Amino acid sequence: MLLLHVSDTHLGSNKPSKTRERELDFYEVFDEVIDIAIREGVDAIIHCGDLFDDPKPSPQAYFYAFKSLRRLREAGIDFLVVAGQHDQPKTSALSPLRVLEEVGLAKVLATFEPWTGVIKLKGNELGITAIPYADPQGIQELIKVVKRPNASKRVVMAHLLLKELNLPVAHLSLNELRIIDYNYVALGDYHGRYVTNYGGIPIVYPGSTEAQDSLDSRDERFVALVDIGREGVAVNWVKLSKFRRWLIIKSSTYEELIKRLGEINFSEFLKPPILYAEVSNVKSVNLNAKRVLDYLTKLTQGGKISFYNIKTPNISEELEGPQREVTTSVSTLDSVVHNLLKDPKLSELVLSIIKGSDDVEFVEALINQLMNDRELINKLEKLVKTK
Repeated sequence: MLLLHVSDTHLGSNKPSKTRERELDFYEVFDEVIDIAIREGVDAIIHCGDLFDDPKPSPQAYFYAFKSLRRLREAGIDFLVVAGQHDQPKTSALSPLRVLEEVGLAKVLATFEPWTGVIKLKGNELGITAIPYADPQGIQELIKVVKRPNASKRVVMAHLLLKELNLPVAHLSLNELRIIDYNYVALGDYHGRYVTNYGGIPIVYPGSTEAQDSLDSRDERFVALVDIGREGVAVNWVKLSKFRRWLIIKSSTYEELIKRLGEINFSEFLKPPILYAEVSNVKSVNLNAKRVLDYLTKLTQGGKISFYNIKTPNISEELEGPQREVTTSVSTLDSVVHNLLKDPKLSELVLSIIKGSDDVEFVEALINQLMNDRELINKLEKLVKTK
């Protein structure tokens, strides 16, 4: 029996840039997962939680989930899923996973309560214990009602954090999970790839398919191809290619940051990467900050990077950049406008106008005019002073 183990696809997310282009990244790599399943001829995809990023998915998230899963169904491959915390509404509302089940695109094994049973996959029987997300206290109660399925091939599917990961917050240890009678343990919630062995049983986190922040970033991402045979279990890793990579750079000065960016061969990236940088030796926002902003703007406009976030620990300022179709980041205009106008009231007025607009061309035009039209600035100053 051949299974494709995946988790934490977070469909509908657009972090960190909150743009349409970034949202599409999550859909594209999920579609690649479907391609792999069809190419490998698996019996089923087992998804271990956080299929969606929000328990109330947008129409776009539903659309792309439907589109990908319909291809899977047409190939005769089952999609088995348990709920992660992002698939669970905070109230008694219906989980979005149930919508997929209702239209015949998924078999939802567990949303709030554990489930044990046997599922037929292309004529073969697979016993499954499915454990949805619960908080560390709640999981102790859930685990008490778990029973071993009556089948020769048995897997656990769960969305939880093992204590063996040595994280600040965890749910269960492998011993508490009681997995000794299973062939394979498929887990989700941890966004990195992690593999261990317990009494000869493979314990696997494949990791998330896309990174939502710099801590999640990886140069390689995988899904697990799991072959459960008569003589044991073989786990092979299939690389994903359609995720967007991150550049993580730590430098002491803006000048060093620019130098290191200049040494990067951007042509090696399938998609323009996301830049996350920390500049440690910065005492104040000055002309060097303006220089690095200009440099990063050129990189985004030239399609070299898609988004940037520059942390400067010594000061409160944070430089955050747009997708490449935008020339200036609205989220970092505060310092630029305040430094330009030298008038708190005028600056707040201008920022309120800019931030209240969704029209990118208007924002660009206003910024350019402010940068070059001293007469306009004087008029705005007079306007503020008369109020």
